[in-house]
Amino acid sequence: MSKSSSKPKHKSKSKSKSTTSSKGPPLFSDFGHKAKGFLSDSSPDLCVFRFLHRKKPVRGFSDDLPLLGSADLLTAGYSKGQRFTFASHIDGGVNLTCSTSAKIGGRSTAAVAGSYTYKNATFNCRIDTDSKVAGTLSTKFLSSTKTSASFSLPEYKFSKLGFQTRQEYGAAAVSVSLCQSPTINLSATVGSASIVIGMEAEYKTASSTFSKCNAGISMKSLNSDASIILGNKGGLITASYVHYRGQEKKNAAVVEFTQNLSTKNTTLTVGGSCMVDHQTVVKARLDGRGDVKTVLRYSIRPKSCLSISGEFNTKALDKIPKIGLALSLAP
Repeated sequence: MSKSSSKPKHKSKSKSKSTTSSKGPPLFSDFGHKAKGFLSDSSPDLCVFRFLHRKKPVRGFSDDLPLLGSADLLTAGYSKGQRFTFASHIDGGVNLTCSTSAKIGGRSTAAVAGSYTYKNATFNCRIDTDSKVAGTLSTKFLSSTKTSASFSLPEYKFSKLGFQTRQEYGAAAVSVSLCQSPTINLSATVGSASIVIGMEAEYKTASSTFSKCNAGISMKSLNSDASIILGNKGGLITASYVHYRGQEKKNAAVVEFTQNLSTKNTTLTVGGSCMVDHQTVVKARLDGRGDVKTVLRYSIRPKSCLSISGEFNTKALDKIPKIGLALSLAP
């Protein structure tokens, strides 16, 4: 009897450790992140083709095929401009991505990006046809702390150092730009995994002023995610709510309300996502300007999908709607 009663005690302890380590408040930059992913403005202009090649899956290497419930729930299927991307993984933690894009009425651009991961350190570098070089070195230690150093050439003023830490009841982030008159960004949150309050500020040493000061509250449950953010130094209120149906979060709805207290301008945007079957996902959004954007993503096979997106304005039905096509293939 004593032996059988002692076993579940050890199991409950291990469970409590795993759950507490995964709990904790998010960073302030994550407030309203679910709704932002739902309702980010992106236009389906032309077409996108993406080809992925890798010998095995890599931790931290995105497939660009997000699951339902991820932050870019209603933006991943939309295509903007013409773009071709080839991504490959080489054994040893090396990822290589080559992409070309063409803007309507503009010139074509190309870029080569690569990343190398070794243990808890990751180095990313990107070079484009405008002779711009950008790179980031990030390291993780103590399972809750992350440091990063980024550089940008020839515009070195965008280089910065960053530090993030997440504990059980608090999180904080600090970044400092590497220039003659640096800009300091600071954010902090306090709470639990279900309710968090936080603030962020940006201080410019050149003018000795705070250029940004925001505060907010975020609430999260099993089937919902809500946040209220007071931004623009108290001049802008943004409230968002995301509701999921079912534990698997196959269907979701979102609403976002924004009001500028100085101009009294308000914006209301609603959206939703529905998984028709295990291969088809339909997404849509409608904003106060009357713009309707939809996307249908069909999974051809694992990690390969075809997306068709469209956009039209309910106040200008005489105009030709925009149609977008995106194809992502992985062997």
